[in-house]
Amino acid sequence: MSLSNLITLSNFYNVSTDYLLCRTELRKHKNQSVSDLHLNDDAIQILTDKKYNPRLLSELLTHENFKKFMTDLEIYIDGFNDKGIQIANAFLDVMRCKLTELGADSTDTFATVFDNSHIESEQYYMNILSDDLNPIVSDLRNAHMKDSNTASNIDYQSMVKNIIDDFTSQIPTTADDDAESSNDAYINGLLLLFCKNLEMKVSQLSVEEKQTLKEIFSRSKPAKEHRKLRRRNPKL
Repeated sequence: MSLSNLITLSNFYNVSTDYLLCRTELRKHKNQSVSDLHLNDDAIQILTDKKYNPRLLSELLTHENFKKFMTDLEIYIDGFNDKGIQIANAFLDVMRCKLTELGADSTDTFATVFDNSHIESEQYYMNILSDDLNPIVSDLRNAHMKDSNTASNIDYQSMVKNIIDDFTSQIPTTADDDAESSNDAYINGLLLLFCKNLEMKVSQLSVEEKQTLKEIFSRSKPAKEHRKLRRRNPKL
């Protein structure tokens, strides 16, 4: 593609040429200055270090609930509503005192209501912020469930059962619990794990392929350690 055609497409779609060339994910902010972001040096360093997933961070910031989360966080940090909570608690305290003056004790229904209606500001705001974050995290999680690098819904119970079934099917049935049969069983186990890691079945291998792999595995360090252990304790 010629440069003139690239510029034409850029102007037509109102995006940068870098965006068309997949060099950036910014569609409109072509020459945004770092100073325009009003971030401190530490924040800019974190963003430029690329220690965090930039796509996930962008999705977090652009989520429809993120603005509400930041607003509630600012209210909590700056204490904008602390006086309101203090006034509400003071009102409850005055009403509770009035009930006491009228002869109400701790078992009185209204007295119990006033006692339990006190607002703990710390817990109050933690609940609000948690409610703000929950839908954000849930939406991001659901949006990436089908990503190739995201753990899928695996039936681990069935997977483990299949591994055990495959392993036991490879163990030769013999009445003699001798060292040779024990070593064969161990080598068969290594063969099974090898196939599982490659996401293939042992049955897909030919007799010759199985024999070749077993000979290789028998010279491995785990197999040698097993033989030493078996000689020390024949009951294993």
